[in-house]
Amino acid sequence: MSVWSAVGLVVLVLVVGLGYTAQRLMRLQGPIQGEVIDKTRRDQVALLVLDMQEDFTQNTKARQWPASFVEERIERINRLAAEAQARGEAVITTRLIYKGSYTNFLIGWLGEGLGTKGSDGLALDKRLSFQPDADIVKSVGDAFASEELVAFLRQHNVGRLKIAGLDGCYCVKSTALGALGRGYEVELVEDAVLSIDPKAWEGCRTELVEKGVQLVKHAELAKVH
Repeated sequence: MSVWSAVGLVVLVLVVGLGYTAQRLMRLQGPIQGEVIDKTRRDQVALLVLDMQEDFTQNTKARQWPASFVEERIERINRLAAEAQARGEAVITTRLIYKGSYTNFLIGWLGEGLGTKGSDGLALDKRLSFQPDADIVKSVGDAFASEELVAFLRQHNVGRLKIAGLDGCYCVKSTALGALGRGYEVELVEDAVLSIDPKAWEGCRTELVEKGVQLVKHAELAKVH
């Protein structure tokens, strides 16, 4: 094999590897298409609390939350959950645990290993004071990739989702878009959403509103009910 042939082979391997990596990252964060629900048969409401795991609520070298920010959001999520369950609404939590050796390698390299198998922070944050009606493990951003979630919402005739949790620009965004694509009415409780990048979250929030997500605050929900 000539030197130029070897160089060409190396370049080809790198291009294929980069393409595969980009595809995996898009799969991890993009919304998943699915069957559209019949909203005439879905008159129930559920609160969906995304990925409030210790891995993601703690401070790390690369991720630093503002002082008291996480605590305030957790307190608000606790109130949302208590109020929802008092009304007879289902409360669902999700936990993100990545699957696959290559995905776990990527997240270990790019994301400090947060959410990877074997991490010490895969459990829900201990400050969450409620018992969810369902706790669903997912392996990508969009919670609707989980058939367990789809089945739970179908069994409980849920047609409207209130979404809280983290991260606003990733799992919250992809799940909200996934829900919209399936015909759910989506309310994003914006003062119960966490994003490590507030500036980026402003743009993501605007995009979600433009696509049909309703922004609400906890106090507004409390007044309605």
